[in-house]
Amino acid sequence: MHIYEVMKSEGLHFGSHLVVAKNEENAKRMVANMLNVPQTAVFYEASDFVANGPIDPNNYPEETVII
Repeated sequence: MHIYEVMKSEGLHFGSHLVVAKNEENAKRMVANMLNVPQTAVFYEASDFVANGPIDPNNYPEETVII
């Protein structure tokens, strides 16, 4: 498993989400699925997002707050 930072690829900025997933596509799909609630008029697909990562915690020389 890896840690990914997932954010909207274009359009309105709504921040980012840190996701633990096996790969980048799974991370983007998880965020899209989380945001696709029945009360929302907007539906997202994994292709609407980009992901930075994977983030390896061992690359940080000291304890760090990521977000």
